[in-house]
Amino acid sequence: MFFMLGIVVTGGNAPDFEKIKIELASAEMIVAADSGLETLMSYGEEPDFIVGDMDSIIDSTVLSGFDKEKVLIYPEDKDFTDTELALNLLYEKGCDEIVVIGGGGGRLDHIVAIYSLFFRDISPMRWITDKEKIFLVNGDFCINLKINTTISLFPVSKEECLMVSTGLKWSLNGLRWSVGDGGISNVSIEDSVRIEMRSGKLAMIIPLDDISI
Repeated sequence: MFFMLGIVVTGGNAPDFEKIKIELASAEMIVAADSGLETLMSYGEEPDFIVGDMDSIIDSTVLSGFDKEKVLIYPEDKDFTDTELALNLLYEKGCDEIVVIGGGGGRLDHIVAIYSLFFRDISPMRWITDKEKIFLVNGDFCINLKINTTISLFPVSKEECLMVSTGLKWSLNGLRWSVGDGGISNVSIEDSVRIEMRSGKLAMIIPLDDISI
Protein backbone atom coordinates (compact mmCIF):
# COMPACT_ATOMS: atom_id res chain seq x y z
CA MET A 1 0.00 0.00 0.00
CA PHE A 2 1.34 3.45 -0.93
CA PHE A 3 1.36 6.12 1.76
CA MET A 4 1.87 9.83 1.12
CA LEU A 5 4.22 11.13 3.80
CA GLY A 6 3.75 14.66 5.12
CA ILE A 7 5.92 16.35 7.74
CA VAL A 8 5.13 19.13 10.19
CA VAL A 9 8.17 20.96 11.54
CA THR A 10 7.04 22.88 14.60
CA GLY A 11 8.65 25.12 17.23
CA GLY A 12 10.50 23.86 20.26
CA ASN A 13 13.54 21.62 20.59
CA ALA A 14 14.13 19.53 17.50
CA PRO A 15 16.41 16.58 16.68
CA ASP A 16 19.71 16.93 14.88
CA PHE A 17 19.42 16.81 11.11
CA GLU A 18 21.19 13.45 10.91
CA LYS A 19 18.40 11.91 13.00
CA ILE A 20 15.61 12.92 10.62
CA LYS A 21 17.23 13.42 7.21
CA ILE A 22 15.70 10.18 5.89
CA GLU A 23 12.23 11.32 6.98
CA LEU A 24 12.69 14.69 5.27
CA ALA A 25 14.03 13.14 2.09
CA SER A 26 11.04 10.77 1.95
CA ALA A 27 8.36 13.43 2.45
CA GLU A 28 5.94 14.36 -0.30
CA MET A 29 5.12 17.61 1.50
CA ILE A 30 6.68 19.60 4.36
CA VAL A 31 4.81 22.26 6.33
CA ALA A 32 6.52 24.62 8.77
CA ALA A 33 4.37 25.63 11.74
CA ASP A 34 5.35 29.13 12.87
CA SER A 35 8.92 29.08 14.29
CA GLY A 36 9.32 25.57 12.93
CA LEU A 37 10.38 27.49 9.83
CA GLU A 38 13.63 28.46 11.60
CA THR A 39 14.33 24.83 12.43
CA LEU A 40 13.62 23.73 8.88
CA MET A 41 15.88 26.44 7.44
CA SER A 42 18.65 25.36 9.81
CA TYR A 43 18.38 21.92 8.17
CA GLY A 44 18.87 23.56 4.77
CA GLU A 45 15.33 22.58 3.73
CA GLU A 46 12.49 24.68 2.31
CA PRO A 47 8.82 24.16 3.23
CA ASP A 48 5.98 23.67 0.80
CA PHE A 49 3.83 25.78 3.13
CA ILE A 50 4.27 27.94 6.23
CA VAL A 51 1.29 28.24 8.58
CA GLY A 52 0.50 29.92 11.87
CA ASP A 53 0.13 33.29 13.53
CA MET A 54 3.90 33.85 13.17
CA ASP A 55 4.19 35.19 16.72
CA SER A 56 7.24 33.03 17.51
CA ILE A 57 9.42 33.73 14.47
CA ILE A 58 12.37 35.85 15.59
CA ASP A 59 12.64 37.75 12.31
CA SER A 60 9.33 37.85 10.46
CA THR A 61 10.96 39.52 7.45
CA VAL A 62 12.20 36.07 6.47
CA LEU A 63 8.65 35.35 5.25
CA SER A 64 9.09 37.83 2.42
CA GLY A 65 11.52 35.39 0.81
CA PHE A 66 8.73 32.90 0.12
CA ASP A 67 5.94 32.94 -2.44
CA LYS A 68 2.83 34.53 -0.93
CA GLU A 69 0.68 31.47 -1.69
CA LYS A 70 3.00 29.38 0.49
CA VAL A 71 2.52 31.58 3.57
CA LEU A 72 -0.79 31.08 5.38
CA ILE A 73 -1.05 33.59 8.23
CA TYR A 74 -3.74 33.19 10.91
CA PRO A 75 -4.79 35.54 13.73
CA GLU A 76 -3.34 34.92 17.19
CA ASP A 77 -6.87 34.40 18.55
CA LYS A 78 -7.88 31.13 16.88
CA ASP A 79 -9.36 27.73 17.71
CA PHE A 80 -6.38 25.65 16.55
CA THR A 81 -2.69 25.58 17.44
CA ASP A 82 -0.17 26.20 14.68
CA THR A 83 0.76 22.51 14.76
CA GLU A 84 -2.89 21.52 14.34
CA LEU A 85 -3.24 23.88 11.39
CA ALA A 86 -0.21 22.28 9.73
CA LEU A 87 -1.50 18.76 10.43
CA ASN A 88 -4.92 19.56 8.99
CA LEU A 89 -3.36 21.12 5.89
CA LEU A 90 -1.30 17.99 5.20
CA TYR A 91 -4.39 15.84 5.60
CA GLU A 92 -6.35 18.06 3.22
CA LYS A 93 -3.53 17.76 0.69
CA GLY A 94 -3.82 13.95 0.76
CA CYS A 95 -1.07 12.98 3.21
CA ASP A 96 -2.10 9.83 5.07
CA GLU A 97 1.13 9.38 7.06
CA ILE A 98 2.13 12.43 9.08
CA VAL A 99 5.25 13.04 11.17
CA VAL A 100 5.75 15.91 13.62
CA ILE A 101 9.32 17.12 14.11
CA GLY A 102 10.22 19.45 16.99
CA GLY A 103 8.13 20.46 19.99
CA GLY A 104 10.56 19.26 22.65
CA GLY A 105 11.32 21.20 25.83
CA GLY A 106 9.57 24.48 26.51
CA ARG A 107 6.08 24.88 27.97
CA LEU A 108 4.37 21.78 29.30
CA ASP A 109 1.01 22.79 27.83
CA HIS A 110 2.56 22.92 24.36
CA ILE A 111 4.00 19.43 24.82
CA VAL A 112 0.67 18.06 26.05
CA ALA A 113 -1.12 19.71 23.13
CA ILE A 114 1.02 17.84 20.61
CA TYR A 115 0.75 14.56 22.54
CA SER A 116 -3.05 14.90 22.60
CA LEU A 117 -3.07 14.74 18.79
CA PHE A 118 -2.43 10.99 19.03
CA PHE A 119 -5.95 10.55 20.43
CA ARG A 120 -7.58 11.91 17.27
CA ASP A 121 -8.73 10.22 14.10
CA ILE A 122 -6.40 12.54 12.17
CA SER A 123 -3.23 11.94 14.15
CA PRO A 124 0.53 11.82 13.63
CA MET A 125 2.18 8.45 13.05
CA ARG A 126 5.37 9.69 14.67
CA TRP A 127 6.57 12.65 16.74
CA ILE A 128 10.31 13.31 16.95
CA THR A 129 11.73 15.72 19.53
CA ASP A 130 15.36 16.41 20.38
CA LYS A 131 15.42 13.46 22.80
CA GLU A 132 12.49 11.12 22.11
CA LYS A 133 10.62 9.45 19.31
CA ILE A 134 6.94 8.75 19.87
CA PHE A 135 5.16 6.20 17.70
CA LEU A 136 1.46 5.54 17.18
CA VAL A 137 1.02 1.80 17.79
CA ASN A 138 -2.03 0.73 15.84
CA GLY A 139 -2.74 -2.65 14.23
CA ASP A 140 0.35 -4.81 13.75
CA PHE A 141 3.40 -2.74 14.77
CA CYS A 142 7.07 -3.77 14.58
CA ILE A 143 10.22 -1.75 15.30
CA ASN A 144 13.95 -2.49 15.34
CA LEU A 145 15.70 -1.25 18.48
CA LYS A 146 18.87 -1.65 20.45
CA ILE A 147 18.53 -4.36 23.10
CA ASN A 148 17.82 -2.86 26.56
CA THR A 149 16.01 0.14 25.09
CA THR A 150 13.62 1.75 27.58
CA ILE A 151 10.07 1.69 26.23
CA SER A 152 7.01 3.38 27.74
CA LEU A 153 3.49 2.78 26.46
CA PHE A 154 0.22 4.61 27.04
CA PRO A 155 -3.33 4.19 25.66
CA VAL A 156 -4.43 6.93 23.26
CA SER A 157 -7.95 5.80 22.44
CA LYS A 158 -11.36 5.70 24.08
CA GLU A 159 -11.51 2.03 23.13
CA GLU A 160 -10.00 -0.44 25.59
CA CYS A 161 -6.51 -1.57 24.54
CA LEU A 162 -6.01 -5.32 24.13
CA MET A 163 -2.65 -6.42 22.72
CA VAL A 164 -0.01 -9.11 22.46
CA SER A 165 3.73 -8.49 22.25
CA THR A 166 7.09 -10.10 21.59
CA GLY A 167 10.55 -8.75 22.36
CA LEU A 168 9.62 -7.01 25.63
CA LYS A 169 10.89 -7.95 29.10
CA TRP A 170 7.36 -7.54 30.48
CA SER A 171 4.84 -8.95 28.04
CA LEU A 172 1.67 -7.06 27.20
CA ASN A 173 -0.24 -10.29 26.61
CA GLY A 174 -3.55 -10.41 28.47
CA LEU A 175 -3.45 -6.80 29.66
CA ARG A 176 -6.54 -4.63 29.36
CA TRP A 177 -5.66 -0.94 29.37
CA SER A 178 -7.89 2.13 29.35
CA VAL A 179 -6.91 5.80 29.33
CA GLY A 180 -5.05 6.43 32.58
CA ASP A 181 -3.30 3.06 32.44
CA GLY A 182 0.06 2.37 30.85
CA GLY A 183 3.53 1.02 31.37
CA ILE A 184 6.70 2.98 32.13
CA SER A 185 10.24 1.71 31.57
CA ASN A 186 9.59 -1.62 29.89
CA VAL A 187 12.74 -2.96 28.20
CA SER A 188 13.47 -4.53 24.83
CA ILE A 189 15.11 -7.97 25.15
CA GLU A 190 15.40 -8.56 21.40
CA ASP A 191 16.49 -6.31 18.55
CA SER A 192 12.94 -6.35 17.20
CA VAL A 193 9.80 -5.54 19.19
CA ARG A 194 6.36 -6.42 17.85
CA ILE A 195 3.01 -5.36 19.26
CA GLU A 196 -0.26 -6.52 17.76
CA MET A 197 -3.19 -4.40 18.82
CA ARG A 198 -6.40 -6.45 19.06
CA SER A 199 -8.26 -3.24 19.92
CA GLY A 200 -7.38 0.35 20.73
CA LYS A 201 -4.08 2.10 20.08
CA LEU A 202 -1.01 3.11 22.06
CA ALA A 203 1.68 5.77 22.08
CA MET A 204 5.18 4.29 22.38
CA ILE A 205 7.88 6.60 23.77
CA ILE A 206 11.55 5.65 23.35
CA PRO A 207 14.90 7.50 23.48
CA LEU A 208 15.77 8.83 20.06
CA ASP A 209 19.31 7.43 20.19
CA ASP A 210 18.15 3.84 20.67
CA ILE A 211 16.44 3.42 17.30
CA SER A 212 18.17 1.16 14.79
CA ILE A 213 18.50 2.97 11.47
